[in-house]
Amino acid sequence: MKFRAELEPLSPYKPPRAAAEAEADRGPDGYVKLTMNELSFGPLPEAQAALAEALPRANRYPDRYAGALREEIVAANPGSAVENIVVGNGSSEVLLNVLQLLERPGEVVFPWPSFGLYRSIAPVLGMQAKTVPLTEGYRIKPEAILSAVTAETRAVVLCNPNNPTGTHLTLDAVREFAAELPEDVLLILDEAYQEFVADPAYHGSHALALERPNVVVARTFSKAHGLAGFRVGYALAPPEVADYAERVRFPFSVNLAAQVAATASMRARDKIAARAQFVVAERDRLQEAFHAAGLDYVPSQANFIMVGAGPEVFERAGVLVREGEALGFPPGWSRVTVGNTGENDRVIGALG
Repeated sequence: MKFRAELEPLSPYKPPRAAAEAEADRGPDGYVKLTMNELSFGPLPEAQAALAEALPRANRYPDRYAGALREEIVAANPGSAVENIVVGNGSSEVLLNVLQLLERPGEVVFPWPSFGLYRSIAPVLGMQAKTVPLTEGYRIKPEAILSAVTAETRAVVLCNPNNPTGTHLTLDAVREFAAELPEDVLLILDEAYQEFVADPAYHGSHALALERPNVVVARTFSKAHGLAGFRVGYALAPPEVADYAERVRFPFSVNLAAQVAATASMRARDKIAARAQFVVAERDRLQEAFHAAGLDYVPSQANFIMVGAGPEVFERAGVLVREGEALGFPPGWSRVTVGNTGENDRVIGALG
């Protein structure tokens, strides 16, 4: 049997210390897990109630169209309509489905370091991944991205705020970038961490997907909503893009539990906003501690911080963090997820 040659460089995703992370997931003792940018709180009570109500219906297939979820997403994004909504099994499936609409062969351009999925998804779809280095301040440089675009470019993916750096582009900067991008190149804005951005010059990007025929804004319920285990994401897109994405989406890819939990959680927008504000305050507290300890760090607008200290520094306080080398950073750096108050206290205690 012969396999596609472009898949040879790929390997299954394996966290460096999967066993320790799984143990941290199982109970409160021992290590705490701050490796995967998860929320340290469970689903909102409203989501838990919706799950309990849906459980007796688990013998039935879910709504293939996820109609109630789409309507709640529309309500949360003024100016949008159900024709603009793409849903999926996490924002990862949304990205996959949108990218596979594009002509092949071709290339997908994105800054680096960024979310590792982009690097693996391109060859899976028969396209080339083309990376553009971040600036010395770990920021996306729009001019450099534009310079990398060629006649072979099918899409540009911008993670904003960027993972693993936590840096971001303002809405004006993204709008200017979109205006200069050729209309036959799709711009995908991956906004997995958008709820945690404190900069008021960032917000409102969903309007770009309503204004331009080649812009898609992808979001997730895995972070601020605390629903990572249910795998549900969505995108706002021009109607034509959304229509084609629905044509290729695997039937029932958003399961019943994911649909009802995400719908209920989206309705409780004030509570989600309060959770995000808590994370922002704790993020500031951690950054102040890193500064006081004399550590380099990248000022973040996400629910994590990239800091110039190796994982072993935090492990001595029973905290698991993600190694910088696994994320495109040099040795001696770590990405620390912002946890709850007690978990963050342990992070700070490790610096003494």
